[in-house]
Amino acid sequence: EDDPRPLRRRNRHNGLWTFLSLLALLGLAGQYLAYNFNALASDQRSRPLLERLCLLASCELPAQVDIGQLRSSNLVVRPHPEFPGTLAIDLILYNRAAFTQPFPVLQMTFTDSQGRTVAQRRFHPEEYLAGELAGVRLMPTQTPIHIGLSMLTPDNRYSGYHLDFFSP
Repeated sequence: EDDPRPLRRRNRHNGLWTFLSLLALLGLAGQYLAYNFNALASDQRSRPLLERLCLLASCELPAQVDIGQLRSSNLVVRPHPEFPGTLAIDLILYNRAAFTQPFPVLQMTFTDSQGRTVAQRRFHPEEYLAGELAGVRLMPTQTPIHIGLSMLTPDNRYSGYHLDFFSP
């Protein structure tokens, strides 16, 4: 006569292994998400899913960044009217992206007639944001923002200059 007890024990054993396997898969998915969170948050395909998950988990997604969508215009470099040996740099900054993003690090580079760098300075947002923008973290979309910078005048050897943006 067949004993039904070993079959019940085997079913319970299989259920335990199934549960532990699912738990291990969830753990692996969680590790992948944790280690690749910033990359997944910046990907437009996975960001909506992460936004929903963060609503449930009360987490915060990092701000989206697309430096390629930033533009500047009206870049003017002139001697500072109040401080000798200093340059006043004015520009208008635009965020052309469809989303707000952190203010960039601005880098002014001065070059000689052969294109070699003779002076360079990076300006972080906390250095150039003043007045009503002081402490603002995210740059609004499609809004012109006047930026005023100043730096020591490089050697008179410079013949050109340009402005670059970097992710904060």
